[in-house]
Amino acid sequence: MPTYTSREELENLVVTRHRAGRSARGLAKDLHISRNTVRKILGKVRKQRQEGHDLVGKKPRAPLPSKLDEHLPKVKELLLKYPRITGQRVFEELQDAGYQGGISILREKLKKLRPAPKRKPTVRFETEAGEQGQMDWSPYKLKLRCGRILQVLCFSYILGFSRRQYIDFVERRDFYTLIRQHRAAFEYFGGVPEQCLYDSEKTVVQRWESNQPIYNPSFLQFITHYECRPVACQRWRPQTKGKVERPFQFVDGNLLGGRSIVDLQDLRQTARWWLANRSDPHIHDTTRRAPLELFMAEELSALQALPLHPYDTSEVGFRVCSMDGFIEWATNRYSVDYEHVGEIMTVKATADEILVYSPEIIKVAQHERRPDSAHETQEQPEHRAHAKQVRHGLEPVRATFCALGEATEDFLVGLQKSFPRNSGFHARRILLMKDTYSGDDIHQALVHAMRYHAHDCLAVERILKARFRPRTLDQHLHQQSAQRLRGALPRIEQRSLSEYGVLLDTPEPESSPIPQEENDGHEEQNPGGGIHRPTAAAPELPTGTEAPEDR
Repeated sequence: MPTYTSREELENLVVTRHRAGRSARGLAKDLHISRNTVRKILGKVRKQRQEGHDLVGKKPRAPLPSKLDEHLPKVKELLLKYPRITGQRVFEELQDAGYQGGISILREKLKKLRPAPKRKPTVRFETEAGEQGQMDWSPYKLKLRCGRILQVLCFSYILGFSRRQYIDFVERRDFYTLIRQHRAAFEYFGGVPEQCLYDSEKTVVQRWESNQPIYNPSFLQFITHYECRPVACQRWRPQTKGKVERPFQFVDGNLLGGRSIVDLQDLRQTARWWLANRSDPHIHDTTRRAPLELFMAEELSALQALPLHPYDTSEVGFRVCSMDGFIEWATNRYSVDYEHVGEIMTVKATADEILVYSPEIIKVAQHERRPDSAHETQEQPEHRAHAKQVRHGLEPVRATFCALGEATEDFLVGLQKSFPRNSGFHARRILLMKDTYSGDDIHQALVHAMRYHAHDCLAVERILKARFRPRTLDQHLHQQSAQRLRGALPRIEQRSLSEYGVLLDTPEPESSPIPQEENDGHEEQNPGGGIHRPTAAAPELPTGTEAPEDR
């Protein structure tokens, strides 16, 4: 029977007994092994003693040919053009090029060609179904098929339990874009989580005080409509939202990598296809299940129901109708009837439409919204079906002009005498000044101009610049609203402080009345048995000062 228990002990017995004089045949017989095994052991030890011994280093074997070799130039080309492209996306491109091998060998090759940087470990926390969502932005610069560079922002919203993701690409990152994308994400999921994690962007968190976030009130109104609680992450800790941060690499490598984009609309359509055909069915590395499968099985029923009516995410502003019958919004111009020239119009901008309302809040125009910063003009034929005198004459704007004040009629009389043929032009130019000055300031400028018989728009403009301070249209409307509110509220009247003297009266016990002769004249006998102490006269407040409200 063998007298050894391990391979190392066997090798030691062979070497030491052979050195003592035993032959290979004898060793094989004594140790019950073949003579070839004895020769291999002796040759291995002899080679180590002559050539050296290294426990770590091993002589590399010659690489074997593989199906990937002929496609390596294509792989290197994709890595050079899209440095963060994923292995799955490279695999798809190689399959189109005729590659018939597997993805495992491809990923091993990508690790050598593009080694991943080392990262510090982060403890991941998990949440229950329907409990939490995470939201974030990521900027991208994409080279379009025409060669132009498109700068976009990727909005991403991900559910923490199922890892199902919603993304969209936009050009702006303002408040209204934020709430519109939230609304689209909630409708995409068919429900709302109980809370959502955010970083400290100004549209959500205005500032921090005593290490506590102060949320944007407008955003709180929106998120409260969906009964979701915002949770601001601690600053400078992006790993807190790791579930939404990490998928951006998947978007960058798999969605944007290896694809040629025509324009923003093409990019958004590609993103919708990618969500349904790549993001939803892929097996997540953490859950080991497809996000859509886990969402439908467990998380959809745990989400809060959507409200019957979605939140109105429109943007509302005020614009003065220009002389040629247009209002401007986000560098684009939209037509209205000429009869509204010089009027302050209310504009409601949705994600797809521009709605224009008259001062009486009557809808007068509706346009398809053009892309922001496109400098395009939208003109409807029915807004231009008027006679020439309606476009340029004085009569269509007379009522709007007279609404400035009492002196406007006299000014118009002088204006028509000075400029009988183009008085309408001057009146329109003056009305357009409402975009910078209030109606009261313009009226006072008209009065001042009439003193010097200066009946023209340029004189009025010079007077306004010299005597009055410019203001924005929103500021003027807010001031008017504040004045109307002050007129509607009741005036607070000052109450005499002597009325509070009765609260200081303290009744004395009946057994010890104070004799009349002990009264020194500074105190009066109270019929109720107490002492009445005269109160000091109420101090007079300065003229125009209101007394403080009763507590």
